[in-house]
Amino acid sequence: MRNIIKALTYQTRTDNVTYYSILLAVFLTIFGMLDFDMTGSEYVALNGESISLLPVFLILMLGVRILGWDYADKTMNYEILSGHHRREVYFARVIVAHIWCIAFCVGFMLLPVIIFTLINGWGVTMDFGGMALRFALAIFPMIRIVCQYVLLVFLVKSAYIAWAAGYLLSMFAMLIPMILEEIMQSFKFTYHLATTNLMKLFTFNQSIGYVNGEDVTICHTELEPSMIIGTIGVSVAVSVICIVLGYIIFKKSDVN
Repeated sequence: MRNIIKALTYQTRTDNVTYYSILLAVFLTIFGMLDFDMTGSEYVALNGESISLLPVFLILMLGVRILGWDYADKTMNYEILSGHHRREVYFARVIVAHIWCIAFCVGFMLLPVIIFTLINGWGVTMDFGGMALRFALAIFPMIRIVCQYVLLVFLVKSAYIAWAAGYLLSMFAMLIPMILEEIMQSFKFTYHLATTNLMKLFTFNQSIGYVNGEDVTICHTELEPSMIIGTIGVSVAVSVICIVLGYIIFKKSDVN
């Protein structure tokens, strides 16, 4: 498996789609960085929506490429014919996709926060510890998204079809909860979907506080225990199910 991982890593490092993914991440973050007077906490408060959307599209673009590109050039078939077990072929791609996608997402989500914190400090808009917890929890739905694309790619056996289907599913996953929440006023989507999970982690209740003789907007970062447990539990459960189903499909299907 190590040789397959090394080959996939080299392929990803030299692939144009990797650089397109970087450009996408820069595009999604650059507009929130136009005001250089912001503190780190103010950046998070003002750009929570774009921060939560970045993993959704970045994982779609990069993760699907890593997982499904070799269906186009029969590389997986060659790996199996050369003596590699299907388990190695499958999990090598799962591992590489997770490493690249999570590293890219975390890096680009935190980079602007780090820059503004170094320039202007963290500030008083929100509690640092509470926000650090939210960033840490965001890793779980990101892993969940990668695993969902693992299942999708090995189900459709094409990166192109998975890209199109993944984009449509992402749009539905963002729009349908909004519609249903309008209809069912008493129900709110939180950790139920990976996209809503990320969006809720970067959505804050706000109030006006009095700090250093000035009125300031305070974003509350406290989380209910049910949100923390649900984020971790549901993400782990869905991820395991997707990985297992993906492997069963790959193990029993022909590789052209």
